[in-house]
Amino acid sequence: MAVLRLNHIYKVYQGGVRAVNDFDLTIKDKSFVVLVGPSGCGKSTTLRMIAGLESITAGQLYIDNVCVNDLESKDRDIAMVFQSYALYPHMTVYQNMGFGLKLRHQKADVIKEKVLKAAEILEITDLLDRKPKELSGGQRQRVALGRAIVREPNIFLLDEPLSNLDAKLRVQMRTEITKLHEKLQTTFIYVTHDQTEAMTMGDVIVVMNKGFVQQADAPVTLFEDPSNLFVATFLGSPQMNIISGKIIKNSGKTRFLLENIEENFIELNERAVKQIEHSSLPLEKEYLLGIRPDQIKLSKEGIPAHVEAVEQLGDETLIYVSIASHKGNITLKAPLTIGVKSGDDVKIEINRDKIYLFDKETEHSLIGLPSLNKIPCSFNEGKLIFDKGSSIDMNDEFFMHLLDRAKEGKAFFAIKPEAIELKGNEDNIPINITVDFKEERTNYDIIYAIIGDEKEYIVFRAPKGNDIKNKDAMTIYLPIDKIRIIDDNGDSLFSKERIYKNVAKAKLSTKKDGKRIISISGGEKLVYESLPYEDGEYDFELKQDKCHPVYERKKAKKLNLPETIAPKNQCLSASCYDEDPSNNTNIVYAKIAGFEDYITIQIPYSFSVYKLPKFKLYVPEDGFALK
Repeated sequence: MAVLRLNHIYKVYQGGVRAVNDFDLTIKDKSFVVLVGPSGCGKSTTLRMIAGLESITAGQLYIDNVCVNDLESKDRDIAMVFQSYALYPHMTVYQNMGFGLKLRHQKADVIKEKVLKAAEILEITDLLDRKPKELSGGQRQRVALGRAIVREPNIFLLDEPLSNLDAKLRVQMRTEITKLHEKLQTTFIYVTHDQTEAMTMGDVIVVMNKGFVQQADAPVTLFEDPSNLFVATFLGSPQMNIISGKIIKNSGKTRFLLENIEENFIELNERAVKQIEHSSLPLEKEYLLGIRPDQIKLSKEGIPAHVEAVEQLGDETLIYVSIASHKGNITLKAPLTIGVKSGDDVKIEINRDKIYLFDKETEHSLIGLPSLNKIPCSFNEGKLIFDKGSSIDMNDEFFMHLLDRAKEGKAFFAIKPEAIELKGNEDNIPINITVDFKEERTNYDIIYAIIGDEKEYIVFRAPKGNDIKNKDAMTIYLPIDKIRIIDDNGDSLFSKERIYKNVAKAKLSTKKDGKRIISISGGEKLVYESLPYEDGEYDFELKQDKCHPVYERKKAKKLNLPETIAPKNQCLSASCYDEDPSNNTNIVYAKIAGFEDYITIQIPYSFSVYKLPKFKLYVPEDGFALK
């Protein structure tokens, strides 16, 4: 068994550079997981943290339910294959493969048995007496794999192992590694920047960008239901066409105007319109339309286009066309024999049933399986209440993690579609729904349902072969630990730590010059020109979203942060305890003398406890209350 659980893993280097942010994934035993993304996205750093070659800044790494954060690499039962092969040039293939076992004081006959067995699996038995300089790139890669195999680890880590090979050999070695995984029946975690490798090899693909996991799922799911614009354009060759435009209603029909030109439109089908109307977005605004090249064809009627180039690829032809006001070309995939050439004026037809729509601001997908269900909600008397009155009972512990802003302003209930379950247990919250319609996919069906009289859909997956029908009333179950509360920007209003009241004992007094002094029990003082309170003793309460760190010029320049100026006598000295980063903001837990437990504040994402473990917290006049 080798089940890996990466529980909200972060890697932050000196100076606050974030390489990996909130990596949260469970990797099943014997699975083949591929981490893919552009250079610098954090995939190799993640692999090295699993291997124990990089320390984990925050979060927990579990192997078979054992936390291994502080466990040395050699004790994790992991073998790693590097991009550079890392073979010893003075040793033979046999010696290279057996060297690790020799260091572990294995007997010579045991080493021989394991090396010969691995060599047979990899078909390199006749190379055992050669040295690395006598081998081709593919043969060296097999030797590197063999060195890992002889250790018989529970987990194989492969860091771009094929990047040094030519195109033909890469294709061959992809097949060999896939066959090797089937033979060994162990967990493989494979890093690559090549999306073709990822799509052809992995059971699960984790798409990363800028240190964040964009989506993790089966290859066909990522292709059919990309959660955002990055995933949609990163996977697929040629990549998805993206066209800007707006949606309008005209004579009872809903149309997408390509580049806002009224003559160039696609009439949206009823299901697409429903999905947008049942999101929290207005229908008539600008969006991005996505369409795969094989879902566009030449037609006698349609959108006028001009052929810019034609590429014949043997079994198919790529046609690059331009349309009015669109920057760049639109790619069509057509049969090999197609009667068009560069310079022709043609018309194109877009398959309206295969389009994707993305929010222009957030770049989240709006059609198909959403990355997150997002439904407006409020809170009252132990209940989470949806806009139309439907509610969910929540326990006291849940409310201990809610920021004040969640209770006071606009909040959204959020849960991933794949987290919703059709069968309940004592840890799940039941909720009654009515099915509106469902869409079939290769691996599952997508169910679009409503809660009571809610406007927004709640969307979830159902296994193939289900008997769910339109208008069915049914119960679904929400795992309590999978529910999130967010604001309109997607920033978390639910903290990973318990929230304690930001309260300290304080005394308010007036100086001879009329200035007001707040003396906090920890010894620090704050001075203001005037305050609407009588002199006396109070509970001093910091507001969670009104205070912010102060960056002096030298410190701000060193940390690449904007300089902030604040009166020195209106600042408190704080030391960081932990943080909970989100999209645009960061929930910071800090210690301040005089305050019970830690304080909780929500501040801009640019701040990090790893950049500034000790800081001055500016407390403006509206940043506190005296009670």
